[in-house]
Amino acid sequence: MATNILIVEDEKITAEDIKNSLNSVGYEVPAIVSSGEGAIKAVEEFKPDLVFMDIRLEGEMDGIQAAEQIRSRRGIPIIYLTAYSDEKTVQRAKLLNLWIYS
Repeated sequence: MATNILIVEDEKITAEDIKNSLNSVGYEVPAIVSSGEGAIKAVEEFKPDLVFMDIRLEGEMDGIQAAEQIRSRRGIPIIYLTAYSDEKTVQRAKLLNLWIYS
């Protein structure tokens, strides 16, 4: 059974590119969502093995807030994928002890 990876990314072209790359090496992508709220719902529905999470998302909740809720409910590993590397954002992300900040 292939590893399932949920993609949380509000840029559609970027999300599709990530999905295609993951599919090409044998991973399954059950869903792509563009908001933190959508990420939490998708985790409950699809129960992925891993989440690729952007930080700046559509909606009220950012990726760090969504990751915090997902980790507290499910303990699923999360990899941040973001263009934002300002010190405040990096420090907020580090508080959750996630796997990778890229």
